[in-house]
Amino acid sequence: MLDLYLIRHGESQANVEIAHRVGGSSPESPLTKRGEKQARRVGHRLVSEGLSFDRVFSSTAVRAVETARLITHELGYAFEDVQQIPTLGEIHMGSWEGQPREKIYQPHILAQIKEDPWGFAPPGGESQRDVEMRMLSWVEETLLPGWQDQDRRVLIVGHGLAIRCLLRGILEFSPAHTYKAILDNTGICQLKYTTRGWQLIRFNDSAHLLTQEKISTLVR
Repeated sequence: MLDLYLIRHGESQANVEIAHRVGGSSPESPLTKRGEKQARRVGHRLVSEGLSFDRVFSSTAVRAVETARLITHELGYAFEDVQQIPTLGEIHMGSWEGQPREKIYQPHILAQIKEDPWGFAPPGGESQRDVEMRMLSWVEETLLPGWQDQDRRVLIVGHGLAIRCLLRGILEFSPAHTYKAILDNTGICQLKYTTRGWQLIRFNDSAHLLTQEKISTLVR
């Protein structure tokens, strides 16, 4: 059995700016202080669940690598054994990356995206289809061979849309829903691959981000 955990990186500087600027791969964007705290919390969460991992991967983006470093520190997993894989990076938005959102997302552009959410790609960038294919191919070629020979638990630290595109390919839901699925910073997704194929165990489990104050408010 393959037990696969997918965790989105902690909050990055690019995330803070996303309301005003088009995001995307932004490989050099570091974690914010809040993002570092989130990464430590999810690492502690995994430890509290008694989890350990046979292999850990991350994308090569700074924010994912930093998140993986903080998580593995909590887990007691050697950071030098984390494999950084370019294929696991976030969607590349081409010439749009970093541009003001109000400049890019004009009505005619939004109409094109709505008409073909899976195949639309910005100039010089990737479509959801492109991201799904590279993510799914990597998982199938790297993680699935030999799954029936031994139980393995694998962690991938990656990116919000890239993870959702992978899930779309695995679960085969409509591409129109990819942007509707919210994945918080350090949200946990878990899947298992068995004789029954892929099974989704949890999606966007971010209970570790709830502070005691928020919990107190919720139970009043």
